[in-house]
Amino acid sequence: MKLSARCLLPAFATLGLALPAQAQPAMWEVRDDDSAIWLFGSFHVLPEGTAWRTELFDTLLADADRIVFETDIRPAAAAQVGAEAYMRGVYTDGTLLTDVLGETIETQLRAKAADIDMPMGMVQAMKPWLAANTITVQAMAGKGFAADGVELLLLPDLPEERLGFLETGSEQLEVLAGASDEEQVAMLVATLDQLDTLPKVMDKMLRSWMSGTPDQLSDAFITGMGGYEAGFLERLLYARNRNWIAPIETMLADNSENLIVVGAAHLIGDSNVLELLEQAGYAVERIQ
Repeated sequence: MKLSARCLLPAFATLGLALPAQAQPAMWEVRDDDSAIWLFGSFHVLPEGTAWRTELFDTLLADADRIVFETDIRPAAAAQVGAEAYMRGVYTDGTLLTDVLGETIETQLRAKAADIDMPMGMVQAMKPWLAANTITVQAMAGKGFAADGVELLLLPDLPEERLGFLETGSEQLEVLAGASDEEQVAMLVATLDQLDTLPKVMDKMLRSWMSGTPDQLSDAFITGMGGYEAGFLERLLYARNRNWIAPIETMLADNSENLIVVGAAHLIGDSNVLELLEQAGYAVERIQ
């Protein structure tokens, strides 16, 4: 079970996208007086065979002291988080998902489930946050997408001693499982509302990411997240951005020249990681 912010972004584009001939996803260098780190905004779900790596990226990947991801995605860690997600994401008292939804939302859920060929029994025991995740993954599979993004594509070639992580899987899971009942229902409704526009929105996001146009990516992301509660977005993006500044500053203080790979949404828009680092006095320069 793969759980993270990736499963809450709107949509998964149709196959056969006309992507830029020369992909250059955005990348930045952050410096203090005597060292540097590099931040690369990743895309967590990619069409199979997408050519996104550049010569500069591969050079930094080879030269960096460590490669730092948001969280540990190695198989053992992923299995542990998957088990925890199941424990926290299903009702154990006989409650059904449709018991916590109003009639209008239930009708919408049943219609959308039919559209993506998903049996209702698949989600009936789930809490709304896990149902939203499951529906998104089901819709993705229907579009022929693998759930592997940048990090999972890089992982097989990285020895464990070169890996680092900004947060634990349990901390990332808390973003979803820790949502209030109201936030969870809003999350599910937003997911259902976006299913019909998945190809169009994701097409724009993927094109913007591949062509290295963060402003356009930010606009598409904000549009796609418009149905989510402010409290959820605070936990999903802004609080995590703030939490990551201290470990990044430690890397710079220790002269650890690391390549940090995090979801592109954390490097765009208001209060993003780059903006916070600039406010803390570090020099930030876009290098790709």
